[in-house]
Amino acid sequence: MESFMYEILPFILGLLCALLGYLYYLHAFQNRPREDDKVAENADAEVKKPLEQPAPKSSKPKKIPMVKKKEVKDTYTHPWLLTNLKGHSGEILDLDFSSNGKQLASCGTDRAVMLWSVKTFVDKNNRSVRANIEFDHATQIKWSPDSKAFIVSIETANTLQVYKVGKKSDGSLGNFEMILNFPSAHKADIINIGIACNGHFIMSCSSDTSLIIWDLKGQVLSTIDTLHINNYYACVSPCGRFVASSGFTPDVRVWEVCFSKTGDFKEVKRAFELKGHSSGIHHFSFSNDSSRMLTTSKDGTWKLWDTNIEYTKGQEPYLLKTCSHGINSKCVCALSPDGRTIAIASLSAADVFFYSAVTGELQAELKEIHPEPVRCLQFSPDGQYLVVAVGRHIRVFHNLPGFQNIILGLEEAKKNATNASMRDRLQTQIEEAKTVLNSFGKS
Repeated sequence: MESFMYEILPFILGLLCALLGYLYYLHAFQNRPREDDKVAENADAEVKKPLEQPAPKSSKPKKIPMVKKKEVKDTYTHPWLLTNLKGHSGEILDLDFSSNGKQLASCGTDRAVMLWSVKTFVDKNNRSVRANIEFDHATQIKWSPDSKAFIVSIETANTLQVYKVGKKSDGSLGNFEMILNFPSAHKADIINIGIACNGHFIMSCSSDTSLIIWDLKGQVLSTIDTLHINNYYACVSPCGRFVASSGFTPDVRVWEVCFSKTGDFKEVKRAFELKGHSSGIHHFSFSNDSSRMLTTSKDGTWKLWDTNIEYTKGQEPYLLKTCSHGINSKCVCALSPDGRTIAIASLSAADVFFYSAVTGELQAELKEIHPEPVRCLQFSPDGQYLVVAVGRHIRVFHNLPGFQNIILGLEEAKKNATNASMRDRLQTQIEEAKTVLNSFGKS
C-alpha cells in the first residue's frame, strides 16, 4: 500500500500542477483585452468625441485686393492743346457739348458722370460737377435741348435714364438726380442715343439692326429695322428732323420723324440714302445746319455730301468730295459746325487728322496725343474747340484748322467781290484772322 502511494503521488502532483497552470492561463486569457475590444473602444471614443464645428463663414464677402493701374506720366504738349481735363478714374466712353456751348458732359466706366464748365477751359482752372450712376455705368450721354437735363444709356440694364441738372445760387451747376427710367426694349447693346433739338423725340440704336424712337416720357413711338445686318452708328440730325444710321452695309440711311402741327407723332418715313462707299460705314457726322454730312468707311475713304435737298421730289444727295484717310481700322469723325473742317481718328491709335472740306487736303496731324487710343471726339457748337476722349483724359484743342479754313473762305470771297470797298474789307478780315492764327501757342 505504501509503495502504491509513492508511485501514484508524483502523478497526482503533476496532474494538479497542470490543472493549476491551465486555470492560471485561462484566467489570464479572459482578463486580457482583445483586438476587437480595442477597436470597439476606439469606435466608442470616436463617437463620444465632440464633433468639431466648422468655422463660421463671414457675412461680408472677402475683399479682393485691387490692382491699381499704373498711371502713365502725361507729358504730351502741343501749341494747339488748350487744357487737359482730368477727373475720371476709368476709361471715358462718351462726351457731349450742351446746345448753348456752356457745358461739356462726359461718362466713363468708373460709374461717374462729369459736367465741365467750358468757360474755364481758357483759365485752365477746370470746374466740374460729379455724380455716380448707382449700381451701373453710363455708356452714352446727350444733353437736352434746354441744357437743363441729360440722358444716358446704361450698360447692364441696357436702357435709358433721364437726369435733371440743378443749379446753385450763383448760377453754376449743382447736383443732378434721375427723374425717369425707360423700360428695357433693346435686345442687343445700345451703341448710341440722341435727342431732337425741338424736344419732340429721343432716339436709341443697338448693335443689331434696331433703332427706336421714344417720346420724352419713355414710350416707344416707332421701331425701325435699319437692314444693316449690324449697326455701327446712329444719331439725330442737328435740325431735329432726321435720324440716320450706318452699319455693315456700304450706305447711310436717313429717316424723317414726322409730327403734326399740334405736336402729335405721325410716322417715320424713309427720306434718302448716302450711297457710294464700297464697304461698311464706321461713322458719320452732320454739319450744324444739317446741310452737309461726312462719312468714313472701312474702304479707307471719307466722303462729304450735300444733303440740302428736296428728297420728297426724288432729289438725291450730292457727293462733294471723296478722299483717302489711310486708316485700316475702325475710326470716328467729326465735321465742324460750319462744314469746313474734318477731324478723323482711329479707335486703335491716338492720332487725329484734320482735312479741309473745301480742298480735301490733309491740313494737320496730331500724333500720339496719349498712350491710349482715341475713344470719341467732338467740335464745340461754335467750332472753337475740339475735344478728344483718350483713356481717362479729355484733350481740349483750339480749332486751328478751322481758322485756316476761315481764311480760305475769306480769300475766296475776296476773289468774287464785285467792288473795291468789299475787297478792302475782306482783306482787313483776312489780316485779322492771320494775326489770331499766329498768336496760337505763344501764350
